[in-house]
Amino acid sequence: MKKILLYICAAALCLLTSCEKELTMAEKLVGDWHCTSTSTDAEIYVTFRAENTFVLYQQIGEGAFRVYNGTYVLSAGTGEGAEYVLSGEYNDGTPWGTTYEFRSEDKNVFTLTAAGITETYTRVDGGIPEKVTASCETVVKSEDGYWKPFL
Repeated sequence: MKKILLYICAAALCLLTSCEKELTMAEKLVGDWHCTSTSTDAEIYVTFRAENTFVLYQQIGEGAFRVYNGTYVLSAGTGEGAEYVLSGEYNDGTPWGTTYEFRSEDKNVFTLTAAGITETYTRVDGGIPEKVTASCETVVKSEDGYWKPFL
């Protein structure tokens, strides 16, 4: 009887430990992010939503944060080394400046690579900081001179 109970407990333990669902790449992308490694003089936050929309907050130099909205597509790579490709369009219909190779090993960090430059994004717990969202200027046209969006 003790052996049977031991086997039942062992089987239940195996079932409980193997039930954690692995996140898809699309699920890993959804959330609030801070660009922690960039080649520009910019402070960048971005929110990717499950319905394939994004909100980009960027501050260039000492200027105010500006906010850009639009849609994105995360798709399978083309077979040239990129497993996943991230592209998008701003609300005014302007496409992003480039298409990015998207890589994520876990749900807390991802990288975007284009033209040999890799940017690292780290998940922001608790949402985009209020100091960013409270003081930003909403941009209607995605390109207005100096304030070209980062993506």
